[in-house]
Amino acid sequence: MSSLQQISFLLKKDLRIELRKKESLVSMAFFGALILVIMNIAAGIGKSVDVESGAGILWVAVIFSSILGLGRVFAREKEHGCVAALLISPISPGEIFIAKALVNFSLMFLSQLILVPLFYVLFGANFRGGPLTLLPILLLVNLGFSAAGTLVSAISAGTRRNEVLLPILLFPLILPLIALAVKATAGALDARPISDLLGQLEPMIAFSLIYSAAGYLLFPFSIKED
Repeated sequence: MSSLQQISFLLKKDLRIELRKKESLVSMAFFGALILVIMNIAAGIGKSVDVESGAGILWVAVIFSSILGLGRVFAREKEHGCVAALLISPISPGEIFIAKALVNFSLMFLSQLILVPLFYVLFGANFRGGPLTLLPILLLVNLGFSAAGTLVSAISAGTRRNEVLLPILLFPLILPLIALAVKATAGALDARPISDLLGQLEPMIAFSLIYSAAGYLLFPFSIKED
């Protein structure tokens, strides 16, 4: 099998399991929706928020809900003893990393298909930019977050405090990316032209590529079992 076929095989296998059980996707969507509803109540039901506050609310919901999905990526493999089988298979660690990162990317995007419309229903009355204006920002964050998250998930999966250790390790890594995303999202919600957002989008591209390259190179060391 070629590398693309092996990656595709792992990706389809993991997505088939996730979509059949729907544990991660449902918990991500439900938790993110709950955060949005609580934020709406705190801001005052029916009251408008400015674009900066709206951008912050959206990303709090997206990032905290996405953590739930990350925790299950390698936890299931560890629980069933599948990591050793993966390591002795013809599939390289780099291919495993790409497949797992794509699973995280897909789960994030699927949950955002629910969270972004709900965000606009609750907060979007006065936003000039529509949901499609957020697409490049969402995709860039998903790429960087899934790459960094897959690496950190592999490191923390074998520990007793996986649920606690994962966000502690991950949040400092992705903080610059999220800060840029909040700023770019505020501009998109205000319907600013793409040229005005390049100051945030270009560093976001750089961060996402750095996280992806670092994850790919360091993953073989993080997945090794004693």
